[in-house]
Amino acid sequence: MKLITRLILSICLTLSLSAGAWAFNSSSFNGTADFYAGAAPPPGIHLIDYNVYMDIRKVENKGQGLVDGSGTLTALAFRPIYVSEKGLLGGNLLFHSIIPLLSVEAKVTANTPGGPITVDGHDGGLGDVYFGIGNAWHTPVWHWLTVLDVITPTGRFDPNKPINAGNNAFIIEPVVAVTGLFPNGFETSAKFMYSIPTKNGDYVEAGTGLKGYKTGQSFHMDYNVNYALTKDLKLGVTGWLWQGLQSDEIGGVRRHDTKDFEFSMGPAMRYQNGKFGLVGKYVVPLAAENRIEANQLWVDLVYSF
Repeated sequence: MKLITRLILSICLTLSLSAGAWAFNSSSFNGTADFYAGAAPPPGIHLIDYNVYMDIRKVENKGQGLVDGSGTLTALAFRPIYVSEKGLLGGNLLFHSIIPLLSVEAKVTANTPGGPITVDGHDGGLGDVYFGIGNAWHTPVWHWLTVLDVITPTGRFDPNKPINAGNNAFIIEPVVAVTGLFPNGFETSAKFMYSIPTKNGDYVEAGTGLKGYKTGQSFHMDYNVNYALTKDLKLGVTGWLWQGLQSDEIGGVRRHDTKDFEFSMGPAMRYQNGKFGLVGKYVVPLAAENRIEANQLWVDLVYSF
């Protein structure tokens, strides 16, 4: 029984989380872009405060034997942004960071040689921090930006725990975002990301002794379509798409049936009052495979100094 328990603990390590990081063993996450995703703010200093509550309804990773799960995650993430007066090719240089603080509790069920076993886990504290540099451009209707993000392994990772706040791996993530602001009040925005993870060298799979876990590369995007009811209030639809492009590696060997997919959607609103903005959205997964599926409530505060 002790060996079986260690096995499921090892399996559950694939449930390592960072604020919204619903890819197994990845700290890259969706949801930070919605209104004005490709329209960088004016030159100066800006701050976004993301407040997230996630109701975990299901956990699945066929390649790791995870078949069910439930739990909650609450997260607070600060995103300072600096936009310069000048940049490349007539644009504006920008720098940003995302600093997540989180608390997560989850119960996960996995199939083992001795039958299904359920394990509880919890963790909290600092997650994996983003750092990014990019450039933004503007025209009267179309706005776009490019950013190179690096996600750093600042969150705590303990290979003996079933759930961790960090994932113990770097992720290189090129980003392109675009926004169309049309005279009739409609807006369409999208943020496209490509995640390239490094290996978590501290991972050890119980039962096999295989060392190292490397999440496969993935393409994902946030999207938003909305209409301005007034000059201060916008209502729309938002969500994201995640498509895993490679199977994960354990001990340098690809593990079959670990590629993941998700398409999510929900209502969103934004209210602007001078330099202060308020964003709210509720997003649910409509289709998913090999994912941590959760209904997500976001309340974001935006301030320009």
